[in-house]
Amino acid sequence: MRRFLDTQSGLRPGSGGAGAATGSPPLRRHSREASPEQEKRSNAPASAARRLLLAGAALVGALPFPVAAQRVDENVVAEAQDAFGSNVGGEDLGVYGPFDVRGFSPTDAGNVRIEGLYIDRQAELTSRLVAGNRIRIGPSALGYAFPAPSGIADYRLRAPQEAAVLSVTAKADHFGGGLAEADALLPIDGARLGLAGGIGVYRNVYAYGNDAEVLSLALSGVWRPNAATQVQPYWSRIRIRDEEAHPIIQSEGNALPPRMKRRRFLGQEWADFEVERLNYGAVARTALAGFTLRAGLFRSANITAEGHTLLIEAAPPGVAGARTAIAAPPSSNASTSGEINAARAFATGPVRHELMLALRGRAQDRLYGGSDRRALTPAPFDEAAPVPRPDFAFSERTDDRVRQWTGGIAWRARGAGLGEINAGLQRSDYRKRVVRPDGALPDSRATPWLFNLAAMVEATARLAFYGGYTKGLEESDVAPEIAVNRDEAPPAIRTRQIDGGVQWRLGPMLLIAGAFEIEKPYYGLDTSNLFRRLGTVRHRGIEGSISGSPAPGLTLVAGGVLLDARISGEEVSAGSIGRRPIGTPSRTLIANLDWRVPAHDALSFDLAVEHRGRVLADAANMLRVPARTIVDLGARYRFRLGDAPAVLRLQATNLFDAYGWEVEGNKAFSYVEGRQLTARVTVDF
Repeated sequence: MRRFLDTQSGLRPGSGGAGAATGSPPLRRHSREASPEQEKRSNAPASAARRLLLAGAALVGALPFPVAAQRVDENVVAEAQDAFGSNVGGEDLGVYGPFDVRGFSPTDAGNVRIEGLYIDRQAELTSRLVAGNRIRIGPSALGYAFPAPSGIADYRLRAPQEAAVLSVTAKADHFGGGLAEADALLPIDGARLGLAGGIGVYRNVYAYGNDAEVLSLALSGVWRPNAATQVQPYWSRIRIRDEEAHPIIQSEGNALPPRMKRRRFLGQEWADFEVERLNYGAVARTALAGFTLRAGLFRSANITAEGHTLLIEAAPPGVAGARTAIAAPPSSNASTSGEINAARAFATGPVRHELMLALRGRAQDRLYGGSDRRALTPAPFDEAAPVPRPDFAFSERTDDRVRQWTGGIAWRARGAGLGEINAGLQRSDYRKRVVRPDGALPDSRATPWLFNLAAMVEATARLAFYGGYTKGLEESDVAPEIAVNRDEAPPAIRTRQIDGGVQWRLGPMLLIAGAFEIEKPYYGLDTSNLFRRLGTVRHRGIEGSISGSPAPGLTLVAGGVLLDARISGEEVSAGSIGRRPIGTPSRTLIANLDWRVPAHDALSFDLAVEHRGRVLADAANMLRVPARTIVDLGARYRFRLGDAPAVLRLQATNLFDAYGWEVEGNKAFSYVEGRQLTARVTVDF
């Protein structure tokens, strides 16, 4: 499913234009090929970079590198360990993703890791830098120190190995878009020292009629002075410029908007945004006096020059509807964060233990606000009507600063044939200071004790039961576009989670089934359009995953979640809002197959099916978006280009061109992207 929307009223931050420029990606379907660069669309002059890329590819491709596959073998279905969420080579698979786990967002909550180390991620990580990610919940979080109630999105950095590899990818789609990517792994001193780098140039054409060009760069190095020590610094940049925002459709009453013709641009050429994303830092590990030491220091910044949001009022075809433009001045989200931990392993009989001490910190600074809203000339619904850019007048912005330190101790123990246990205790010191144009707010401070306890018991060699309880301190959602305190971020909230289930090995298949309950303070818009705490939201659900290879050449990954989301509090009791949050589907079911043809091993086919249950689209819980099912079909053909392994990837997403609506906020929508045909070639030199 797409990114979770936890606002009972108003537009989702990041829905496009000014909101999108704050750092939250737009909605996106799972089981769909999409690079992180595409999550923030843009126009960036890239012709020079494209020429540089092609020249570099030709030069490096002519060098006598030993052939070792890097990207040719990437296959998200074949590499998935469960159906709960993973990304490989820019393709997503799973019930969950970095912006939605059990109905909440690990990214928004601050539960992102790089190589297992804490990062306060403010800007998207380019796939030129990271090889993918995995969502850790249930059994996969059990062996993970300090799990979180909203799940953990753990990213893996690309790293050079002993053999040099240059991977070049070219892709085109029938919308008129395309890309060129080059990723190089270059050893300098065998396995001791090496470099990894990548460049990507993207020409994206979207279902909303807008297009974009994106330039993405990344460079990292690895130094391994001995078998126990590794240091990996990295740097990446995504440059986004001049993309037109696609309009958000606002409906009246309890009816969905009329069906619209897709791929027709209804925005304004001047309503664009310009964004730069920077991520740099280093991760390191070593061994000292019997301890394993790991550390990470990260800088993540999302810098917006200007952003826009466009709203169109739904009306019968041909009937004029109101239109609104919201413009925002320059803003920025930036954070310096990191973690250092020391772990000591020891054994008592058949049980192996690990004790860990960890210290995490962050210094986050946000500059936002000052936006201006202007009414545009009404125009017939579903028709383009360009108008001159209004003379927006921006006001003073808000300065938002967070300083947080968290120290903790964790204990993990595992016994062969017995099971494992994971316990942790943390103390956090959280401070938040907000300075508005009209003065500073009182400082917010919290110093909670947080703990987690989880265990897995192995009933047999194939059957195990797991369960856990976790308390956390997480970030809340940001005030949406239409709030009077737009973009304001409330202080951190205390959360809790209880979950449990079974893990069962059935021959070549792995079955995981469980239940969960998560409870958090609920923030939304009150009757005065003020974004504030309105009560408590509770998500209860059951989830499942089955994965493995039931037959030679066939891989299956399937799963689903049935979710019951409810709100309680003063606004619900007063009847101002309903009992259920907007945008949370009642169910999400996915199935992915990858079949390698036995008689033709070079050829394989893949099928992805996603079913999404009905979704509430208004605060009063009277407007519903129907359930929908989307099918993707693909194929891979592996061949050799000279001595280099290569693969041709063909894919049809939304094969049957299903139509539907994504919920962007209270009675606010964008349509589901239609069928798209793509062809991609990757070569590993």
